[in-house]
Amino acid sequence: MTFPSNGKNHHSAIKNENKTFKFLEKNAHKIYNVLTKNNYKIIAKGGTANKADNIIEYNNGKKIYISDKEKKKGLGGSYDYTNTSKPINDMIKTNTNCVKEIKSVYNNSKKDKGLSIEKRKKLVEKYRSLVKKASHYFLKNLTSNNIINLIKHYLIEPNIKMQELITDGKENKRYTFPFTKHPVINLINNNYTTSIKFKKDNGQNSSGHIIFSKDDKKIDIGLRMRIHTNNGVTALLDAGGANNNSIFVMKFQQDDIKSLLNKMGVSPIEV
Repeated sequence: MTFPSNGKNHHSAIKNENKTFKFLEKNAHKIYNVLTKNNYKIIAKGGTANKADNIIEYNNGKKIYISDKEKKKGLGGSYDYTNTSKPINDMIKTNTNCVKEIKSVYNNSKKDKGLSIEKRKKLVEKYRSLVKKASHYFLKNLTSNNIINLIKHYLIEPNIKMQELITDGKENKRYTFPFTKHPVINLINNNYTTSIKFKKDNGQNSSGHIIFSKDDKKIDIGLRMRIHTNNGVTALLDAGGANNNSIFVMKFQQDDIKSLLNKMGVSPIEV
């Protein structure tokens, strides 16, 4: 699976936030039963500094936080919950085993930035492989407790107040649910252990599904963890292009969107 590096996803998300803003202005009171017509306002947020894309404010300051997920081609593929470098940086500070290869990539890239730009450009393909191997090593060496702590602090905590609003562009339907209904919360609360499963373990997988286990049960809720560099390898080496720096980031992503909605009993919004 490839991911655009030209900002296309970001610009698409901004357009969807604008469309959702107008949709909520007109229909929010039909969707969220705490609202009444003409007694709320929509505040556009979004951007990297805000978890919510839109906020509905009502009753003198009460708020509903909306996280927009747009799927232009239907409910296939995935959407992101989390995109952050903080846990990786924290693990580097505490010298956690799973970041050993990431630290090596950082250290080597700092040295190689001292080379001429021509030599740095020649190293780009080599570093693509090194980044994938380091990402794979991170995922493969996470303990169950590591994964659970990451889920608690970087998936559940930032999203616990969110209303997820999913747009199916192909069917022209929208779905909404409070993140508190997401099955991951129940699995964590019921002391399931966790592991990462790769489709094929080739040593360069940069993403894998989180499997929840208890007794003989193994549950896959379509939740995936992905490690990559935010600005790509060329920026990591400052080998030309718009960016001269790149860092490893962690994503929580949701696959099997239809299955998730079905499990939670979420139907299309009717307005």
